[in-house]
Amino acid sequence: MARGSARILDDDEEIDLATFMLDACGIDYSDFFEDERILTRENLEKNFKFLKKMTDIRYSRRAPYFVLGYFILITGAKMPEDLRQEILDATRWEYEEGRWYDKGAELERKIYLNDFREKIRKHVPGKKLHPIRLIYLNGKNDLYTKNRKHTIIGLKELQEARETGKIHYVKHVLLQGWGLKTIPEIIFDMKGLQSLCLEYNQLDKIPEDISNLASLKIICLSYNYFKDFPESITKLPLLEVVSINNNYISILPESINKLKLLKTLYIRKNKINKIPGYLGTEKFKIFYKFD
Repeated sequence: MARGSARILDDDEEIDLATFMLDACGIDYSDFFEDERILTRENLEKNFKFLKKMTDIRYSRRAPYFVLGYFILITGAKMPEDLRQEILDATRWEYEEGRWYDKGAELERKIYLNDFREKIRKHVPGKKLHPIRLIYLNGKNDLYTKNRKHTIIGLKELQEARETGKIHYVKHVLLQGWGLKTIPEIIFDMKGLQSLCLEYNQLDKIPEDISNLASLKIICLSYNYFKDFPESITKLPLLEVVSINNNYISILPESINKLKLLKTLYIRKNKINKIPGYLGTEKFKIFYKFD
């Protein structure tokens, strides 16, 4: 398979087209890469006719439909029904079946396509969704190959786990990009959960019930609406990685020091302008970028 990555908008042709389309919207791709929120619904709809024309000219290619569909999802822009059908047609698995030589990458690609297509189907104007971003523990894709039965991806699988009782065996949950304003309560019953990924939602707080997840090692909260660091997560004794990039946090609380096993804290693109001296940063790494 000539494609270099299983992820949506992470292929050379898609990146080139995204660069052209963003340029038409007056946005530099590197700036978009740092913070996707700079592309707004208003901007996309203002330039939609031109972007659709770019897509129509390349109708024989699949990449334009991935790119335009991606932009529509993350902005909550209007999507004509005929375009929805064109995107669903262009993103069918049958176009790629048998062309992935690496079985692990093939499994990942199926996950990406299923997630993307499900969100295209559910898209309504004004509601922002986002394609999933798979995580890799220790650089491996075991969550999607060896440990797939212990991994929940998306709201549909979460509902199935609730109905079948699978929640008691779940170790990893990925619910990125569903526009969630609260964490589904069933999550707090997953006592053996080790990683929880909730990026690209609309969360602004984490309830105290998160402390039920005493086995949690990784929590991903980037691209949400947090104005304050969620101190409830500092009660998680085994937490090693916290990713909370692209939020609106201005202060890092001293309670972070309660996380005795913390190894890495990602806080890029927030409103923080300095790292407070009371944080024991000799114990863990902080990745940040001040505006």
